[in-house]
Amino acid sequence: MEGVTTILFDIDGTILDTREFIIKAAEHALLTLGYKIPERSVIASSVGKAFPDFYFSLTGSNEDTDKLVEIHRAFQVGNLHLSKPYPNTLETLSYLKRKNYKIAAVTTRSNITSHRTLTDAGILDFFDVIISGEDAKELKPNPAPLFKALERLGEIPEKAIMIGDSHLDIEAGKNARTKTIRATYGFHQDNMHNPEPDYFIDDIKDLIKIL
Repeated sequence: MEGVTTILFDIDGTILDTREFIIKAAEHALLTLGYKIPERSVIASSVGKAFPDFYFSLTGSNEDTDKLVEIHRAFQVGNLHLSKPYPNTLETLSYLKRKNYKIAAVTTRSNITSHRTLTDAGILDFFDVIISGEDAKELKPNPAPLFKALERLGEIPEKAIMIGDSHLDIEAGKNARTKTIRATYGFHQDNMHNPEPDYFIDDIKDLIKIL
């Protein structure tokens, strides 16, 4: 792809298979505070939202958000093994590095767990920049975290691609004026064409063909 120098990756559902890591944490937090546990498909559909929105969508209340988040994060810190890289992730990131692409991760997840899961997966060093939920004033689909990543990389949006498994990632990319790629293998199977990404990938290694 001519002119592209920079790849911005969502983490959950794009780089790392964190289905059990996130869903079990949510189930544990809800159960601990006596909330009804929804279907796993419902929990999965809310992944990628900011925590207040995530837990409001699961409980219909903002009353216990802080407690739920605290329990959720504590569970994840104690269960990092539930996060695993998708097949072909290491090979794809290695290829991008050899080709001198600038690489960033842009996630709504906390700084602590995002860094630790990437470290445990053996891929942290592939990323030049990591923008977590604490690093920008707004979260995806707002373009602020993408702009923050691009600022740190010293690059302009027109030379970047945003890759993610959620319509929120694609909206963020379009709002930031980057090119966009939708991963079909992650958490989200809804809104695949709303908004329409520039490309789809069914496996992270498909990115190599596009580039």
